[in-house]
Amino acid sequence: SRAVGTFARALDCSSSIRQPSLHMSAAAASRDITLFHAMDTLQRNGYDLAKAMATLVPQGGPVLCRDEMEEWSASEAMLFEEALEKYGKDFNDIRQDFLPWKSLASIVQFYYMWKTTDRYIQQVL
Repeated sequence: SRAVGTFARALDCSSSIRQPSLHMSAAAASRDITLFHAMDTLQRNGYDLAKAMATLVPQGGPVLCRDEMEEWSASEAMLFEEALEKYGKDFNDIRQDFLPWKSLASIVQFYYMWKTTDRYIQQVL
């Protein structure tokens, strides 16, 4: 599923966040959303691996699953970081003053994914 996810990202022209390298595509494909989608696909296909793989890679090309990290643009991520610096983890204020078009759930989910990135580590140091 990770290989399919990496391949799907390499082919994806519509992404708001361009993956600058195969390494970045592979990193995105290794996050939880890819595993959850693969497990769900396997379960929906009665644990038949051949059917599940055919579902992951249908005739039209590989299925792409995106998580919150990929659904946010670079400018939205910068706004989030600015808001986090100003308000801390007050996600309601972050949403109200910086990202009103995002849902509260989306902001919270993005925060927990963002904490696993190098950007978070740089801010902590």
